[in-house]
Amino acid sequence: MKKIALLLWVTITLFFISSCTNQKQADIVTTMFPQYDFARQIVGDHMTVSLIVPPGVEVHSYEVTPKDMVAIKEAKLFIFTSLEIDTWIKDPSKIGGNDTVVMDLSNHYTLDDMEHNHLLSLTIEDDHEHEDELHYWTDPMIAIQLIEAIMEEIIALDPENEAVYTQNANDYIAQIDALHHALDDFIQSGYVDTKIYFAGHNAMSLFGKRYHLDITSLFESFKPDADLTSAELIQFTKLVSDENIHYLFIEELVEPKAALQIVNELASKDYELNLLVLHGYHNITSKEKEEGARYIDLFSSNINHIKLALNNQ
Repeated sequence: MKKIALLLWVTITLFFISSCTNQKQADIVTTMFPQYDFARQIVGDHMTVSLIVPPGVEVHSYEVTPKDMVAIKEAKLFIFTSLEIDTWIKDPSKIGGNDTVVMDLSNHYTLDDMEHNHLLSLTIEDDHEHEDELHYWTDPMIAIQLIEAIMEEIIALDPENEAVYTQNANDYIAQIDALHHALDDFIQSGYVDTKIYFAGHNAMSLFGKRYHLDITSLFESFKPDADLTSAELIQFTKLVSDENIHYLFIEELVEPKAALQIVNELASKDYELNLLVLHGYHNITSKEKEEGARYIDLFSSNINHIKLALNNQ
């Protein structure tokens, strides 16, 4: 009986391995949502694109699987965010297969001084804090540079469809640029250097600098999904009421326990505090993926939330 059970287990295991091996892998494999979205917008139906981090999973805590490594080795193009975000990548030169093009996306943009109507090109080392650069994709103008860089790599893989890829990239860039100008015009209409508050670690520094918004963390070093102590609750509720804050921004994919404690405590004192997501584009939920959410959709949502907060401030 034991031999039969063992034989059955071996058969099922071999079948599973065979199925995984024979399964067609994606042409382009990515480690985070922005490059996943950019690549799929560029290629359309001409190539397949996959995101190794499952929907709803926090990027920073993801652990790569053997299946992911197989997918990367069989991909034509592997795009990762940076060695600091994708810490499991120790040597990019050894991560892919013999024919895999490996692209470190963090090497494909430059910063500028972000002065309104006076953009001066800078290298990424010039007077910019390292923490700002860690989440470089949050600046839509950098996102445009990334789209262009990914487009070039895709064209190099499939030059016959260059016209299609170029058109798709340019169309998407135009949409992002239009939203960028809409938000910039709104901020310039009277909200320059306005302070908005963020619950938790602020990954939107470059976004804030781009639009001259002062995004201030309510508790920079405190985990937003942890419970507040009584002393901390008193401290943060006092700060909110003293600053007359009625809109507090929170991260995506993180349970805002601390922020909700503050909301409930203030509500008991008839003080209304609303929570709004300021999306850092790291990843999306299963529902958002099913609905076909794009970078531009998240950007548009951020704009609507910012306008709501500032118009009612």
